[in-house]
Amino acid sequence: MNTPSWDLFIGLFFIIGVSYGFILQREKTTVTILSAYVGLVIAQALNPIVQGFFSGDKTIGSFFIRANASPFTVQVAIFLIVTVLMSTRAGIIGQRARGLLSPIEVLIYSFLNSALIISSIINFMPEDKKTALLASSKLASKIITYNIWWLILPVLALVIIGFRKGIDKE
Repeated sequence: MNTPSWDLFIGLFFIIGVSYGFILQREKTTVTILSAYVGLVIAQALNPIVQGFFSGDKTIGSFFIRANASPFTVQVAIFLIVTVLMSTRAGIIGQRARGLLSPIEVLIYSFLNSALIISSIINFMPEDKKTALLASSKLASKIITYNIWWLILPVLALVIIGFRKGIDKE
């Protein structure tokens, strides 16, 4: 019996991400993109502190937890918690989009948001696990090869589409 490949998982992640983007609509999708960036920054910054807390090296007061949480697990957990909390509870509301371009915007934003999230999670992996994933998955290989673009393109899309919307209002 064949086991599902990473390509299947990544493909499903993109399909679910784009579908979820259409459910959320443009304004919440842009908030989710910004939340993913905040989650990425906070995961990078807090990883050593939280990792030290779980390894018992750092304490909060006299409290610590001794656990075998890997840096990957800690970073992904921080990233996902911050992204979800920012997306759902931050009270950030975007402008409601109207017109023919709105579904195209949602598609672009949702696709780039999915790419940003999966790229970030793959980059949190230890090098040996990442190398094994790249060897077994064509999609993961493309995501890592173009990692810098997955970081830059969502910002460019927000700016370019936002600039275009500003021109349309004049």
